[in-house]
Amino acid sequence: MRPARVGIIAALALAAAAPPAHALRVATWNLWDYPTMFLSTRQPLFRTVLANLQPDVIIVQEMGTAAARDSFKLDVLDVIEPGQWTASPFVSLSTTEGSAVFYRSSKVALSSLGSINTGGPRNVLSCIMKPVGYASSAAWFRLYSVHFKAGNSCSPLPCDSTTRRQECTSLRNTLNLAPAGTNLLLGGDTNFYGDWEGGYIRLTESQADDDGRLKDPFSLPGTWNQFAYRCYHTQCPCNATCLSGMSGGGLDDRFDLFLTSSSLQDGEGTDLVPAGYVAYGNDCNHYNGDINDPSNSAVPADVANALNHASDHIPVMVTLQVPAKVMAASSLNFGTVITGASALRNLAVSNPAVPPADELDYSFSAPPGFTAPVGSFQAIAGALSNNHTIGMSTAGAGDLSGTLIVATDDPDSASKPVLLSGRVLRHAAPSLDSLASVPSGNLDLGYHTSGQFPDSSVRVHNLGYDAQQARLSVSSGVITGGGGRFSIVGGFTSALIAGTGKTYDVHFDDSGAAQDSTYEATLTFKSDDEALPGSHAAPDLVVNLRARPLSEATGVGDVHPAALRLYPAHPNPLSGETWLGFDLPGRAPVSLEIFDLSGRRVSSLASGVREAGRYQTSWRPLDASGGRIAGGLYFARLSVPGRTLVERLVVLP
Repeated sequence: MRPARVGIIAALALAAAAPPAHALRVATWNLWDYPTMFLSTRQPLFRTVLANLQPDVIIVQEMGTAAARDSFKLDVLDVIEPGQWTASPFVSLSTTEGSAVFYRSSKVALSSLGSINTGGPRNVLSCIMKPVGYASSAAWFRLYSVHFKAGNSCSPLPCDSTTRRQECTSLRNTLNLAPAGTNLLLGGDTNFYGDWEGGYIRLTESQADDDGRLKDPFSLPGTWNQFAYRCYHTQCPCNATCLSGMSGGGLDDRFDLFLTSSSLQDGEGTDLVPAGYVAYGNDCNHYNGDINDPSNSAVPADVANALNHASDHIPVMVTLQVPAKVMAASSLNFGTVITGASALRNLAVSNPAVPPADELDYSFSAPPGFTAPVGSFQAIAGALSNNHTIGMSTAGAGDLSGTLIVATDDPDSASKPVLLSGRVLRHAAPSLDSLASVPSGNLDLGYHTSGQFPDSSVRVHNLGYDAQQARLSVSSGVITGGGGRFSIVGGFTSALIAGTGKTYDVHFDDSGAAQDSTYEATLTFKSDDEALPGSHAAPDLVVNLRARPLSEATGVGDVHPAALRLYPAHPNPLSGETWLGFDLPGRAPVSLEIFDLSGRRVSSLASGVREAGRYQTSWRPLDASGGRIAGGLYFARLSVPGRTLVERLVVLP
């Protein structure tokens, strides 16, 4: 909504101002018996005026024939701007007079050209003008060219004013048939002498049906031929220097004017621009005088001179703003983020309508899972975009999508849809086991004589990985303790783990190691979510490493078992640490795990491919968090491909 229209005093000052740039300008001009009177003299004058006036649409009165229409287009408009103008078909309004609409097809399109029978001397030309770039009828306006009965006499009867009233009564009845809210623009030579005229009253009064009610942009009570209204007079621009046949007398009557429906003066959509109503060439200084004597402050001297002789009327022009348009992205993709992240995107909204244009009024309606600013907003035509923050909820994992609706007063896009989409992932879940959360474990490389220690493996998993979970980024694996004898084969390499775990082989260097001594170290893996918004560090994975070099005298390292065997734990029953051993007759994947009575895995003691040999490892009755497990019956299970062995363990309370 724009500010209230300017008052009469301000309008007087604006009447002489140049029309706003880039406007949709509609002019009316009574050409005075075109082309009969002084054609060769007046055509250059018309060109001078119109080259400066620069209308986009012009309706004319007192045009005699279809040939006159062709002459005006070819010899006036096309000379000024070749190839820019289109002429409507000639519309006959009486036996001696017709009219036409001339327009720039780059600015407007014309349809529904015809005439309205007024029952008077002349009918009314009617048409629909469609601003280019607007499909909705809410942006269009119905244009009427009028030339009501001239004169102020009652001899012979009926009085001229009575005839005008009859013409306007018929016209108003037709206008009332327009749908409510239709944009109506009436212009031409009304021959009204004041607001008391019956015809003027018929067009502007409130009736039972007000769909066709018109409104004067200015409130000018009383008779208009008076000094106080000198800025609005349109006839006659000559006094002492008139061509033969002109009415003369100088500027003193407001015959030529525009009336509009209320919808064209409500500040919204297609609408009248207050500063754009111009009685062209009337600088308020030539009441009852020549428009060019001695000078004119509203137009250049050559234009004032041309107006003086071109016609016994001056043109009147109105400037129309066009409706707002909305421009915004058709979709916003928030990409992939992790729960808890801040997921925001910028939506730029602008009004690309060509000024002068209505400001764009708009608001947002966000779908579930997304947020948008609350309230009403405006975008000025031709201004920089408004930037709005649209958010996506990251409280839970899942694929989110929906349609943001931008509700606008753009008649062609009252509900602008913006497709929103994004994916939210769970945090990665590091574990030493693929089926359960195991943040810590033991890796016992066994009891071996010098040179017999095989490499053993540790496997890091992203527990529960699926399409809705972030990948696990393993950034480091550091071994501390053990006299520096434990190492990761080939050195640590970072990994991005999805559904398949990453294996790290651990080597024990027994060269020069103290025999029959147990070496212990800690392998710590550090990890975090993959590099996405919302990523954070994950808990460390800790693996306790153990190896015991045996002296040559024991001969254990030389044992080459002939069969798979799981030795009973000792001590058993147990309250603290116990030892378990097993024989492996050949290289194979091995799993040694502890289970409770319910079948829940309590601990993993060995995992991965092992060479043939005899192995020992220890177990402490502790859970993953380091707390002591409940007393009771437990089972040690040794598994190799195709075979499983089980031994019972009793944990004392």
